Amino acid sequence: MADSSDNVVRLRPLADAAPSRRSLEKRWTRDVIEPGFTFIPSVILRAQARLHINAVELAVLMHLIDHWWEDETMPFPSKRRLAERMSVSDKTIQRAIVRLEEEGLLKRRPRSHASGGQASNLYDLSPLVEKLKPIAKDMIEARKEAATIRRAAARPGLKRRAKVSKEG
Repeated sequence: MADSSDNVVRLRPLADAAPSRRSLEKRWTRDVIEPGFTFIPSVILRAQARLHINAVELAVLMHLIDHWWEDETMPFPSKRRLAERMSVSDKTIQRAIVRLEEEGLLKRRPRSHASGGQASNLYDLSPLVEKLKPIAKDMIEARKEAATIRRAAARPGLKRRAKVSKEG
């Protein structure tokens, strides 16, 4: 008879959840990871509705984040490059960027070539980071509250005993 523990999926503690390149390669294979990868905080995906962005705007945001290679240098892909990657029109990208800016998730900064000609915009994503902080805090609090509720449901007498011992 097979041991019932063979079917048990063990969960890692949340603190160990950050994947290393090695674990990404194990998950996706080296061939898939080699061209590059991007870290996306889950809060962006989980809070899409709270950020008031549609699927196209989310995809544009993901592509902008994919171009954010250095911590101190914000991304500056052209609208045409984004449109080609997403198989949409330049106008679709332009509308999405305007909406992202209206929602306070990014700021466009004009750039110019040394010769004076216009270059692609720089997209400051620091407003997105700031907007995500309270959302992430809410999600962490909700996770803590859910854990407390789960513990209380698993051990219903514990809360009553703790209360009695404090009064005693």
